[in-house]
Order: sequence, then structure tokens, then C-alpha cells
Amino acid sequence: MNVPIGPAAFIFKHKRTGQIVVVSNERWHELYDKQEDWEHTTSLNACGALQYIIDAKPAERNRYIKSLTEQP
Repeated sequence: MNVPIGPAAFIFKHKRTGQIVVVSNERWHELYDKQEDWEHTTSLNACGALQYIIDAKPAERNRYIKSLTEQP
């Protein structure tokens, strides 16, 4: 039985320029297949992340956002 995980966001970083892009379920394979240029850094459930940000207290929200932006 397949259980949907919800909308996912896949985060990639360009190896030479450092550009960061967030792509959807439909486009992740385009960058994943170009591993010589793009590095997959993380994946997350977009709805879950947004719900957490909305529900979190300001200090928790800031820590969470900072942790997302500081991933290598």
C-alpha cells in the first residue's frame, strides 16, 4: 500500500556557483540526474514545514528557519 507523503520540496545547491533552488516532486529528477552540477542537500514535506512555522513560537520559528538556511 502506497501512502502519500504530501507535497515534498527538494533542495539542491549548484556545486560551482552556490545557487540554491527548491523544486517540486515533478522536477526533482531533472537536477538529480545532473549530479555533476547539482548536489541534493535535503528534502522536506512542504506542508508540514509551513504548518510548523505557522504554529511555532517566534524563537522556535527563527531557529527552524535558520536551520533550513544553514544546511551545507
